[in-house]
Amino acid sequence: MLDIRYRIDRMKGMHALKEAGLTEAQAQRLDELLQAQDEEGMIVLLEGATLQPVAREKLEILKQAKRVGDRLTEFSRTIPLPHDKIQGLYPEIRNLRTEYDRLSTDADRAMTRV
Repeated sequence: MLDIRYRIDRMKGMHALKEAGLTEAQAQRLDELLQAQDEEGMIVLLEGATLQPVAREKLEILKQAKRVGDRLTEFSRTIPLPHDKIQGLYPEIRNLRTEYDRLSTDADRAMTRV
């Protein structure tokens, strides 16, 4: 299970969208962007791709998780720690992760239907 608060896990989630309608050239570029750890580049590439609907929803969730994760990182570097602001973001990231996991489960079920 991915922890989409963190950039590396969001990038893994984006890389998993490789099979969701990317051309061969786009898939190769996505591999390169993952190697370079270029999250922004991965987002731009996937936004410009023709993705399947579930993959498009997952990308939107990952983009929202990036916004929340970046804020959590920013707050964690503040002294004194703004605990109330940090705690306020956890329900949002939890909801995003639940929705991402639900989409993953639904997509897995759809792929295995006979």
